[in-house]
Amino acid sequence: MSEMNKYQKITDCQTQIINDFQHLGEWTERYGYLVDLGRRLDKSFTGQKSENNRLYGCQASVWIDSSCDDKGVLHFDGTSDSLIVAGLMALMFKVYSNRRPEEIIDCPPRFLHQTGLLENLSTQRANGLSLMYERIQEFATDCHTLSQ
Repeated sequence: MSEMNKYQKITDCQTQIINDFQHLGEWTERYGYLVDLGRRLDKSFTGQKSENNRLYGCQASVWIDSSCDDKGVLHFDGTSDSLIVAGLMALMFKVYSNRRPEEIIDCPPRFLHQTGLLENLSTQRANGLSLMYERIQEFATDCHTLSQ
């Protein structure tokens, strides 16, 4: 994911996403933005579509992979057969990839409420997004445990 977020705090990154969504206007534009993000994420996916990486409970097929480097920094990769879901995943990765586990664990995705995303997603997609966040938290907890 973006190298830029290594130099931004998670809160600043979330504020940037909130501002980007405010400038997009109508929800048709916002969904279009998510589809564009999803296309880019799908093209950059280098992980495995394996059962270990599969996220169950989502309407779409979703795969999330992570690695914890020797400095204890988490990196995320993933894809989905739904471009909107892949776009949501891209936003989550923008916020949480290239971060130390403590940063991830201590900072919930407030941008989901403040952009109106949660209120404008189907119940199934919102549930999938919640599961995605839980998986990111699990990866962070595991990386934190390993780096101690």
